[in-house]
Amino acid sequence: MNKLTKILVLLIVLLLLVINYRTPFYSYKGGSWSVGYGSSSKNFNDLNVLENAKIYSYQKLEKENPDTRFLADPFFIKEKDMFYLFFEHQKKTDNAEIALLTSLDGINYTYKGTVLDEPFHLSYPNVFKHKNEFYMLPETKSANNVLLYKALNFPYNWQIVDTLVKNVRLKDPSIYLSDSLNFLVASDDNLNLFMYQSNSLFGNWKLHKDPIVTLGTEARPGGRIIKNDEGKIIVPLQNSTHGYGYGVSLYELDFDKNNKHSFKRVEPFFLKRNDTIEEFNFGMHHIDMQKVENNWYYVFDGNKKLNDKKKLNIRGPLKWNFLDFKNWLLN
Repeated sequence: MNKLTKILVLLIVLLLLVINYRTPFYSYKGGSWSVGYGSSSKNFNDLNVLENAKIYSYQKLEKENPDTRFLADPFFIKEKDMFYLFFEHQKKTDNAEIALLTSLDGINYTYKGTVLDEPFHLSYPNVFKHKNEFYMLPETKSANNVLLYKALNFPYNWQIVDTLVKNVRLKDPSIYLSDSLNFLVASDDNLNLFMYQSNSLFGNWKLHKDPIVTLGTEARPGGRIIKNDEGKIIVPLQNSTHGYGYGVSLYELDFDKNNKHSFKRVEPFFLKRNDTIEEFNFGMHHIDMQKVENNWYYVFDGNKKLNDKKKLNIRGPLKWNFLDFKNWLLN
């Protein structure tokens, strides 16, 4: 082996070690997802959502509905005296649907069954109130459109009222509406995070002039877009640097007077795998946080390790790290 070959081999070994450090080639396999929830009077920057959090596990839901595989992607609305928690309900025998839990105190939840079912897969039930009407923007990637639903009898009877983006497969669309700014972000199968803008909810949603916000292992939405206590726009993104569903990062999104956007990570991880909580000892990938009576109320999800055996995964770490490197070069 000549000197040049030795140098190349050494560089390849070093590269593989770096990749393995960021995203291990040998990792555990994830099992079923569960939902957690809680509240805090602390400032947004000081939140520890796992502190004293309650858990609605997939085992508990399975007792109510034996066809349950897991529950994930929770979004909530507090309306009058009731908490309405919508979630992806993945069944053992069919596509995922959107189901509902309700609570009078935000602590004790009751399963209310399915509220939206389609011939295609549904997830990420992004529910919001706009001009006194209730809407849902779930993931409808399998329908090849970004579909907007409206509740004719909240929290039931959801009907399609508009197609915001046509003929495109996008994951986890997250929307932000205000008097001066309306945008949504969603990712494609190649881990590009796209931004669309419109002059209103029912306006013409077009790609932003600089459409790709980011790409790579932190490019898939991970919950509701909000404003924090300082009035900054915060976008949760799934953090898959250690594999899919490892955690959630928070990004601050800002626009200048020319509508050029900047995107800055606030925390390396806001949520991540927690070895002390069995239901979340593999990973976490979603959170919905809102102010309720001056406190932050939040719902989130996580999953547990399927078993204690690690499996080899070569393609995932190589792909994710290549995209992260590409993102670094472009920015």
